[in-house]
Amino acid sequence: MAKIIEWKHPFKGKIYMKKYLFQSGLTFIILLMVVKFACAQTGAGSMTVDNSTVNIAEGTTEQRFSEGTYFGPNSVWEIDGTLEIYSKNIWIAPGATFSGTGKIIIYNPGRNPFYPDMGMSATRIDGNNGNFINLFIDHRNDNNLLIDDVGDPGFGSSNPIGIQSATLNIGNTINLAVDRADIILNGHNLAFNKSGKISNYNQDRMIVTSNSILGHVVKDYAGSDGFVFPVGIAEGDYTPVTLTPVAPGKLFVSVQDFKGANKTVPNPALGMDRVWHIYGAPSLTANMILQHNATTNGILFKDGSAAVARYINETKWGILKGTNPSLGVHAKNNVAIVADMAANGGYFTKLSVSGSSLYIPNLYTPNGDGVNETFEIRGLELFAENDLVIVNRWGNEVYQSNNYQNNWTGEGLNEGTYYYVLRVKESLGAEWQVFKGYITLIRAFKK
Repeated sequence: MAKIIEWKHPFKGKIYMKKYLFQSGLTFIILLMVVKFACAQTGAGSMTVDNSTVNIAEGTTEQRFSEGTYFGPNSVWEIDGTLEIYSKNIWIAPGATFSGTGKIIIYNPGRNPFYPDMGMSATRIDGNNGNFINLFIDHRNDNNLLIDDVGDPGFGSSNPIGIQSATLNIGNTINLAVDRADIILNGHNLAFNKSGKISNYNQDRMIVTSNSILGHVVKDYAGSDGFVFPVGIAEGDYTPVTLTPVAPGKLFVSVQDFKGANKTVPNPALGMDRVWHIYGAPSLTANMILQHNATTNGILFKDGSAAVARYINETKWGILKGTNPSLGVHAKNNVAIVADMAANGGYFTKLSVSGSSLYIPNLYTPNGDGVNETFEIRGLELFAENDLVIVNRWGNEVYQSNNYQNNWTGEGLNEGTYYYVLRVKESLGAEWQVFKGYITLIRAFKK
């Protein structure tokens, strides 16, 4: 078993590190490494490696100042006090465990009291998709926490690769304690188990996807408890998702803009240039709340007439009409969440309603074959109000509805051409929009 210990020598500006290697209890080698004064103020190349059991008692504090802090596969940390980390790089081996009633505080390396010239920077952290960290983590680095693949310092442990290579697993609470204390996914997952939480999130303290769905925020639900995924494609671009499933399971969330998602929106002016990628394990039904910023709205986007939309294929999006409880916030209950991360149905956006949202057919065939049985006006459900009048060729009214539900079958009427006048309102206080045209009714239609 190897253990590297960092300690301060009484002579100014030097750090001595000893490595003890025991083989069958018979021999040992002592390697003395001296970091010279030239590096002392920046801490370049310094590291602290722990691979043993450590207890931090309540009311006590242990600190890590070195450029790299490494927790080996046999590390067992019981923290009832505080562990303060000023390092630029944190590496956690698979197998390392953290528990206790205390906390870990992650500071900006540039505020390192021992290496005053280390420089302001993000803290790179590599969780190696290891054990869930069952401790309160206070994220105080206003230059962000970057989930990244930090190199193994020499343990030779079996570390994951790809998206899971740096996955950070949270089993307690990670607190975004200061503004700009964002978490950058950087193509990796940030996962929360059933007890895992994130707190103090807002537009200045959030999770950044960098306009990619290589990494996701993952939440394992114990039941029908709500969870906010405080995500955005860039710092300050806050587009959180709240998901409340009806049953236990995992949900995965990320977000991109229209270009990044590469899912065609026929008229981007009616959209808001954001696409959320949401899927489950297994497939779940959940209540969904999507929030976005007005600064990304298309020129024709209207909050009050918009709704959540799910990608179908090519240029088609299915509208999931719900509610608009406040500016930029749209909700829809009982949304079916797919289990396949590559499925079209895992992409969601918001689309505003306009006359161009309507598709009014000019033919229908109510002949009992189950296909095209009613005069169906697609997109009608998006509008706050509608009324429909149908007349025959002589101008006689044959059908009228003040809230048409796509259910006119032409019962009792002869085959032939009829004429409609459809009026719709985008919102209750909006002006009527009027559409006129003809519809042909054919019962003995043959392909």
